[in-house]
Amino acid sequence: MSRRTLLHRATVQEGLGVASRPHHSVLLDGERIVAVLPEAQAPLHDPGVDVLDLDGRTVMPGMTLGHTHIAYLNVLDGRETLFKHTVPEVTLGAAANAAAMLRLGYTAFVGAGSVAGIDMALRRAIESGRLPGPRITPCSRDLMVSGPPERRNPAVKQRIPTDLMRLADTPEELVDYVNTEVDQGAEIIKVFSTGDDTFPNGRSHELLFTAEELVVAARAAHERGVRIRAHSRGLGGIRNAIAAGVDVIDHATYADDAALEAIAERGIFVVPSLHQPHRLLTTGTAHGKTPEYLETLEFEAEVENTLRILPLMVQMGIPIVAGDDFGFAWTPHGRYAEELETYVSMAGIPAPTVLTWATANGARLAGRGDEAGTVQPGRLADLVVTDGDPAQDITVLGRPEAIELVLLGGEVVAGDAAAYRDRQPAGVA
Repeated sequence: MSRRTLLHRATVQEGLGVASRPHHSVLLDGERIVAVLPEAQAPLHDPGVDVLDLDGRTVMPGMTLGHTHIAYLNVLDGRETLFKHTVPEVTLGAAANAAAMLRLGYTAFVGAGSVAGIDMALRRAIESGRLPGPRITPCSRDLMVSGPPERRNPAVKQRIPTDLMRLADTPEELVDYVNTEVDQGAEIIKVFSTGDDTFPNGRSHELLFTAEELVVAARAAHERGVRIRAHSRGLGGIRNAIAAGVDVIDHATYADDAALEAIAERGIFVVPSLHQPHRLLTTGTAHGKTPEYLETLEFEAEVENTLRILPLMVQMGIPIVAGDDFGFAWTPHGRYAEELETYVSMAGIPAPTVLTWATANGARLAGRGDEAGTVQPGRLADLVVTDGDPAQDITVLGRPEAIELVLLGGEVVAGDAAAYRDRQPAGVA
């Protein structure tokens, strides 16, 4: 017989983009939510129910970080990503990051480029119970090319160990690499339709993969039943990614209205980039970036356009997911909630809407759209209990002490449930 737990006298934030509901209770049966009901209707006297009296605290869905480099150890650039630490060091760091992520209320993450295939190994370790951590949708290693089509340099491939990152010089290699990554456990493939102003091999407006190469990669991924995500900042690369049929566009920073309409029509996920470039521009000098270097970036223009398109994407119903390249020195692991604050404070997006990007939409991107991401009957009890309502004050999620309980499949994996059993709930003699 499965255990039953009542999260009683709670404020429920369902993850549906609306205000939270006070004076409610959430009934769990094993790993599932079975009822969300007014607290006056809660089964307090059922001897088979373990009552946790939350005294007004908020119950919300566990969050999903939709663009995750779990093995980036707060690095300064792409070279450090691959070469600063040994593979054993980044593996241990990834395990520590995953455990900390879970304690902060992130019950899942979707990989966005796995150094040395660590996403896949980490998922197996967590699922087997050997390590604590969130549910993982593992990504492939970055599938990269040496530069824009007119500057391809085969010598670059010789300098990058294949186990860290794969460079594809031909369509045949690209298909082989996709299949190899899927065989190793990848559930989403990462490619690059554009460069990035911080990249050594191509700027944000420059193409990296050609339109034809993106088509080959997307077809190879879909034939294996996995999805594909494309790093896409410049407009040309965004258009190519849409035409190729990718499932996720990362960043989309120079998208125009026509591109947004195409994205909305196809239901493509977008993981936008506002927090990370803003943080680099405003705090980069504290991390050794010179003012001259920062002036070479066009991130101010990217930030400006992102601020323009975010409300449009909301209006169009584009599935937006939070997760903005954490693992760099200016966006360190453990500070994930700051991105959500940025969307509210800089972009003016209402907090309940932003929460859906981290909950319901994140679960959809992770492949659990019918299983998790909202507080509703039948969903997995991947839940977070907070001291304060994030739908009223999004900064609650940025205070670790306010994350009081985290449940994964109904099991308390962070916090102390005993503190809530010691209370005498209203209505219990």
